[in-house]
Amino acid sequence: MSIISRLVRFLKSHPLLFLFLLTPGIPEYLGSASQVTWIVLSPLAFFGQLAANLGLYGSGVILIREAMIRWKKGWASVFLLGVAYGIVEEGLALWTLFNPLAQPVGNLGFYGHWLGVNWVWTVGLLIFHSVYSIGLPIFLFGLIFPKLKSKSLVSMRGVRISVLALTIDSVLLFLVESLTYRNYNPGGGLLIFSGVVIAVLVFAARKLPGDFLKIKLSQPKWGPRRFAIVGALLFPSTLLTGIIAAGANIPPEIPFALDIFFAIVILTRVFNSMGASNNQEHKVALSIGLLFPIVVFGFVASIWLGNVLIVVADLFVVLFSRRLWRKWHQWTLLQRAAKQTGLPRLGESSVPRYP
Repeated sequence: MSIISRLVRFLKSHPLLFLFLLTPGIPEYLGSASQVTWIVLSPLAFFGQLAANLGLYGSGVILIREAMIRWKKGWASVFLLGVAYGIVEEGLALWTLFNPLAQPVGNLGFYGHWLGVNWVWTVGLLIFHSVYSIGLPIFLFGLIFPKLKSKSLVSMRGVRISVLALTIDSVLLFLVESLTYRNYNPGGGLLIFSGVVIAVLVFAARKLPGDFLKIKLSQPKWGPRRFAIVGALLFPSTLLTGIIAAGANIPPEIPFALDIFFAIVILTRVFNSMGASNNQEHKVALSIGLLFPIVVFGFVASIWLGNVLIVVADLFVVLFSRRLWRKWHQWTLLQRAAKQTGLPRLGESSVPRYP
């Protein structure tokens, strides 16, 4: 049995751990924001950063998924809570939404900076966190563990532990940023304003109807390939829009508005076209499309940094996506064959087993 197969089997038998690891894996390790290379160059730094990522992303996705299930809410609420999570991480903990000199922000710390906020960077990054850090892991989890899709994974004690872990992690990162950027402080006003926005987003997610942005009860309007293409467009049309606009010296209001426009149009079109039946292939294709630009970005970064270890996470995702596609494609073919021959169709509980 290959190492990949053994790892998949282990994670399949530990679904909560799988979700916990998947969440920071997509935004941090695929795109090389947190480098796998450090496991060789500096193991202590690697595991320290991994612990920080798990405390943030892992706790955040568990809390938002539990809210989705316990409140009986849909994807619109998940996206709102994802934005709230992004403000917690990038605003309260890491300050990148405010600090124009923050290392990952680059020239977007000055392009579109107004009233102490990096607005162009903020919009693109909050969309990214909402979709890729929170929404996509939950979406993939439902495809990998369909029987657990609507089931809670933790008790109230687990929820409290997640809240505590997210709080402690955020406070520690806040202190690290305070030491790293001694000449900068966002000030109490921005932090309080961020807290108010987070509270409003959580309240809105709680009150939003559960069927808002709900998949329509129909067959998919598009084929899997089109879902993959549209999914692949989200990353460059949002997060990269500001970078391109800054280089072209376009007024920052334009990418600010375009980021929001493209995100709303792409996500609403996807949900309106997905359908509610015979759509498993289409969901997998959408997931692969969303992941594709990040994998490419990580691959380019590995060449730029001259270290092939960064490609390890990207290759794992490629193999994983291929396996997931083959399983649901086979399931779809069985469904169609049963329908054409008049045999009883596979029931909702008849889901493919993953090796």
